[in-house]
Amino acid sequence: MTIKKLAAILGLSHTTVSRALNDHPAISQATKDNVLQAAREYGYIPNSAARALRNVSSMAFGLVIPDIQNDFFITITNAIAHVAAARSWQMMLGITGDKPEMEQAALLRLMTARVDGIIFAPTASPSAQTQELVTRTNAVQLLRHHDSLQTPVIAIDDRDGITQAVKHLRELGHTRIGYIGSARQLSTGSERLQGFLQNFSVAEQQALADIIYVGPPQAEFGGEAFRRVMSASVRPTALVLGSPRYAMSILLAAKEMNIAIPDDLSLVAYGDVSWGSLLEVKLTFISLPEKQIADACVTIIDRLMNQETPLSPEVFYATTGSQLFMPKLVVGDSTKALTQ
Repeated sequence: MTIKKLAAILGLSHTTVSRALNDHPAISQATKDNVLQAAREYGYIPNSAARALRNVSSMAFGLVIPDIQNDFFITITNAIAHVAAARSWQMMLGITGDKPEMEQAALLRLMTARVDGIIFAPTASPSAQTQELVTRTNAVQLLRHHDSLQTPVIAIDDRDGITQAVKHLRELGHTRIGYIGSARQLSTGSERLQGFLQNFSVAEQQALADIIYVGPPQAEFGGEAFRRVMSASVRPTALVLGSPRYAMSILLAAKEMNIAIPDDLSLVAYGDVSWGSLLEVKLTFISLPEKQIADACVTIIDRLMNQETPLSPEVFYATTGSQLFMPKLVVGDSTKALTQ
């Protein structure tokens, strides 16, 4: 959407539309309101090249995440927010609910506010407009990545994390190991599932098919999937979780089904949980490099805020580079050797 296209839709000259967008005193308030409303409706944002010519920084950046109930994103958001406050940066938060339309709206609002850059966890299916918007700003994908979005990525080696969990369980003698994780449509879900499967032969994968469940990254799914897994004709002796969102609902379902951990089932969680210290059994979990990721985000934001001239998206992408951080297995009391 350009000023000329917007002007044609409104039946105004492009000069009038331009002046209205720039709050020119010669334009009536009614016209300004109509133009601004249309700009929001049709997705007009100022051309990034024109912004670069003004050579100014808003000292604001956007952070767009799926929700604020995920322990991982809560930790990252808090860490970045504290640094931003200390450096007088303005952080603008967007929530997508993992819905492409909300993602598109969040990015559009941030770009209309002229932020210096955006760090975001993409949805499984970014819209065509989201893909276009990303090419017009300095954007970084956080934790997740989508091939349609040509931006640097700050992520975790999810395959390695899940592999560490499976190897730990196998060393304890477990062979019938179940898995509950996020859907393949999300890059994190796909990578973690592949990390699980790559530890088994094709024949072993087929034998485990009835105790492998993937679905939406929502807490409720964890409990539902757990009940299905534990209702299999042959129960697993161990279980790997592929998302921190599932831990609480799975532990509640285990209690409901009188399944003792680790006596009846060894359990490895993905990511530490804030309430873990309240449990009688200390969880074995894959520790995520949250501080390293937060520091990487801050470094990128710092670079954006301290550029003498705004970086073009092409230069930003070419010079920033993606970063992959390694998780680590932390052994607790929720796993034990299998007794025959």
